[in-house]
Amino acid sequence: MKRYFLFLLLVSFLSLSFFSFKSTENKIGNMLSKAVDEPANSTFVVWVYLADKGPNAMAKLNDPLSIVSQRSLDRRSKVKPQGGLLDYTDIPLYGNYVSSVASNVIKVRHRIKWLNCMSVEVNREQINTLANMDFVRGIELVERFSIIENEPEISSDLSPVFINPTDDPLADTLTYGTGNAITQITQIKVNTVHNQGIRGQGIMIASFDAGFSNLTHEAFTTYPMKIQTTYDFQNHTPSLTGHSHGTATLCLVGGYKPGKMVGPAYGSTFILGRTEVDPNEVPAEMDNWIAAAHWADSLGADIITSSLGYLEFDSPYTSYTWQDMNGNTLPITIAADLAVNKGIVVSNSAGNNGTGANNTLGGPADGDSVLTVGSVTSTGTRSSFSSIGPTTSVPPRIKPDVMAMGSNNYYASTTGNNYTSGSGTSFSCPLTSGVCALMLSANKDLTPLQVTGILKKFASNTNSPNNQMGWGIIDASLSVDSARKLDNTAPVILHTQPFTSTNLNTAFTMKAKITDNGIIRNWTNQAPLLYYRKSTDNGVNWTAYSPVNYSASNLDTFSFVIPGSSNGTYVQYYFAAQDIALPTSKISTLPSGGSGINPPGTTAPSTAFQYTVGLVGIEPISNEIPNVFKLYTNYPNPFNPVTKIKFDIAKNTNAKIQVYDILGRVVETLVNGELKAGRYEVDFDGYSLSSGVYFYKLITNDFVDTKRMLMVK
Repeated sequence: MKRYFLFLLLVSFLSLSFFSFKSTENKIGNMLSKAVDEPANSTFVVWVYLADKGPNAMAKLNDPLSIVSQRSLDRRSKVKPQGGLLDYTDIPLYGNYVSSVASNVIKVRHRIKWLNCMSVEVNREQINTLANMDFVRGIELVERFSIIENEPEISSDLSPVFINPTDDPLADTLTYGTGNAITQITQIKVNTVHNQGIRGQGIMIASFDAGFSNLTHEAFTTYPMKIQTTYDFQNHTPSLTGHSHGTATLCLVGGYKPGKMVGPAYGSTFILGRTEVDPNEVPAEMDNWIAAAHWADSLGADIITSSLGYLEFDSPYTSYTWQDMNGNTLPITIAADLAVNKGIVVSNSAGNNGTGANNTLGGPADGDSVLTVGSVTSTGTRSSFSSIGPTTSVPPRIKPDVMAMGSNNYYASTTGNNYTSGSGTSFSCPLTSGVCALMLSANKDLTPLQVTGILKKFASNTNSPNNQMGWGIIDASLSVDSARKLDNTAPVILHTQPFTSTNLNTAFTMKAKITDNGIIRNWTNQAPLLYYRKSTDNGVNWTAYSPVNYSASNLDTFSFVIPGSSNGTYVQYYFAAQDIALPTSKISTLPSGGSGINPPGTTAPSTAFQYTVGLVGIEPISNEIPNVFKLYTNYPNPFNPVTKIKFDIAKNTNAKIQVYDILGRVVETLVNGELKAGRYEVDFDGYSLSSGVYFYKLITNDFVDTKRMLMVK
């Protein structure tokens, strides 16, 4: 089994992928040669493979955050703990090559850095022009069709935009409906995991499909699904159109309507990509899928769930054969394996051609690192349509890997709040992807191959795997337990707000970033807490510590509100959290030294954070009395993560400065109290916030002004 790879081998492979060249003059691939020779006067979509990534290409890896998000880097560290989180495949295409190609084609579709190529629309003459460019290594056909609009490129803005933000529901038990709605969950024992408080928290799932309609359905809005962003890779727009197939698969992985149906990973965050060209089966869909995989990687997705497969294409496009299902031929399969090498679990349907001969897979299900999912009935027998292996690699590999229910599954309909049922490995895959999210919630340090290995180990057919059932029906309960037992670390708590004094004598929000290899317990009496106590006699006597539940959470950042106090009051506080590791929870406090679980941190550490309530939390920076009120532009701007905000107060007044996100939500109150006339400066620390545009507003009795600032991490 190949395993990624020596660097030189990878570079060599990428240079020669998918077709071979007889000479430097003969750069046109076999499929494209046949299409060009046909008499029809058509345009073509082709992959243009580039010779290299330009001079000083490796130097670009010195600025990884210009290429991928921090979340992506964190995920990659699992598979590359020795460092070198980015490699040659991550380097963007050389700009001069891109410009030269773009000026000689009808339109650029996608830039595919992993494979060092571009997909472009061309006519016959342009093919010859490209072939004569020294830096073009080869050209191969994607398909023949015309793209009409001049659509925009994919945005490079990686800032999270939550369409439906919310906290996790706190119910410890759930009802899953009746009939197959509950069977599809209990057959793989997801209900047991949910009852332990694991719902996919902290995990980002990228769902690729043919379209996502009716996202206003109750299964997506009862507990609003956390959809971070969306993109249509066919039409190059953030708006999702197309087939309703994605509605069904998304519902099965993360829908939530107790009493009707519940998906395994309803606590996860989702990004949705439309990659299919409905209703046709065309090679451009693979091109879209590869571009979507780049996108998912850059945003930091942990899982790609894809109920798609490619083998046969509609006329006039050339289909692949079963012999091509070797894990190294189809572009989409190569891209899927590369995604796994970058730390992403790729879960894909086996296909619905199981009534054929041996090896009825479709790519990327033939990938050696892809988690290939077949289908069983409600009684646990293989669905007759579920595709089978082995792959045609040498030696052949068993496929599928695992099974879940894919016959008569229950899911949200595309009309109103109705429900319907259907069959296919399209539906077994999202259930399995949801279980992968539960496992990663329990232990974020699991690599993709560890996830697959654990699922196989505890599946129903693990002792006698075969090409009909793979390793068998998955067991979420045993798999998650195994994942948790690998978590040997306590939660990590980060707090960047400590100060010695503040002007705030009203309620004040403290924030802490709390992470763990697994998940933080965040329900009932096991949620993260802030404890505070007060002294009104300069620290001689103190009240008992009082616990404060978190008021809001955004991914792994928790907010706690400390009640206001009169000026001169001393306030001490500390944080506490516990995880879900087995056999017992692990506890952390910040500052360290506290103890106690259920709830965490009942015994205080010997030291705590302390501040004094007063008017010295902001800094007067001049003795000059301003003539007018004024709010200045923050500096630096852009900033990461701290910036200074200067403002003038023309006379004694109540003043408030608040920071808002782009949706108008207050994320921080920096000033709130009586100020004397003067010029002041206050720091804003955005450590716990995501990159993006924010606004800050000065409000007094006589003056209001708002300015814009940009945080770039």
